Amino acid sequence: MEERVRKFPDGQVIIEKDQEPIGQMELQIREYEGTEIGYVNLFYLIPEYRSKGLGKELVRYAESFFRQFNVSEYHLRVSPDNQRAVSLYTNSGMMKIREENEIYPVWRMSKSL
Repeated sequence: MEERVRKFPDGQVIIEKDQEPIGQMELQIREYEGTEIGYVNLFYLIPEYRSKGLGKELVRYAESFFRQFNVSEYHLRVSPDNQRAVSLYTNSGMMKIREENEIYPVWRMSKSL
């Protein structure tokens, strides 16, 4: 974690309202199938702050962050059961590129920048 913070300090985001944490986002650049991509490790808002437009703002922040590193796309992984998140990502232009079956199945989603 220390290395990620050192390499991508603006990629470690705590979202606050009235000086109280209400969410977190973790962004980094990593290699995927031989290409450098942006990657969203963590995207979280506490339930009472969901569906209020903050998710869209965070997506815009992430895309701006990734553009600074000149990557052509970014990815994240999401549970297919999390329909609210899937809807946010789909409405933001992301597409499911594959299912990754671990202990719990997840979708890898991607968006070109």
